[in-house]
Amino acid sequence: MKVKRLKHSKRVLSFYEKNFSFRKPYNLLVDGTFCQAALKGKVDILLQVGKYFGGEINVATTHCALRECFQLGPSLSGAHKILKKFKRHKCGHENAALDAASCLAAMVGGGNAEHYVIATQDTELRKQLRATAGIPLLYLSACTLYLESPSYQSRDRAEESFLKQDLLTEFEKETLKKLKGNEPEKNTINRKRKRAKGPNPLSCKKKKTEEGVKKKKKKKKKIENTLSSEAHQNTIPNDSAASEAVK
Repeated sequence: MKVKRLKHSKRVLSFYEKNFSFRKPYNLLVDGTFCQAALKGKVDILLQVGKYFGGEINVATTHCALRECFQLGPSLSGAHKILKKFKRHKCGHENAALDAASCLAAMVGGGNAEHYVIATQDTELRKQLRATAGIPLLYLSACTLYLESPSYQSRDRAEESFLKQDLLTEFEKETLKKLKGNEPEKNTINRKRKRAKGPNPLSCKKKKTEEGVKKKKKKKKKIENTLSSEAHQNTIPNDSAASEAVK
């Protein structure tokens, strides 16, 4: 059994435990369709569902489901033999038998007080039971067990009950009241804002003006002129010496 499927079943069952008070061992209510699928897929219901749920389970059926399975004839004789091994929970339809789907729907009622996990291959029944909050649904896909995720109704009910919860105990409430009663009035104190003692020295740098830039340019030109005049004076005697050599 894959770890991913085991984690999924554990997560779903913990949801029902926290929000709908499900407890181990879980009560599994099966019908003939589920037993027939288990027979074809060679699934041991007690053993493999117990492993899938991570603990012991109580498997049961109803008189209506057993009678319907018997009436359908030899094609479901194997499923009928498997159903006979399980306990029969009283459904109250002994005198006027219902079909298995109607019987299982009546067993969970409006709030699933007995905390049944319904195991069935009947898609119409599963669709009907999804409309009621707090009913886990189990079915077989080929030979693989699959526990359905909580329906929208179950999740909405869980969210409503969580929002209505009063998370504080009575002792904590009384303590809060006492603290609020002894709480002194807050004195309004006008606090002065801290201001900088002086201007930022970096912001006090003198800005470069156009006049200063012009003065620097004039000074640079003057230096260049003096250098060029000195170079010119140095070249004059060399030229006179060259003329004397020619003579």
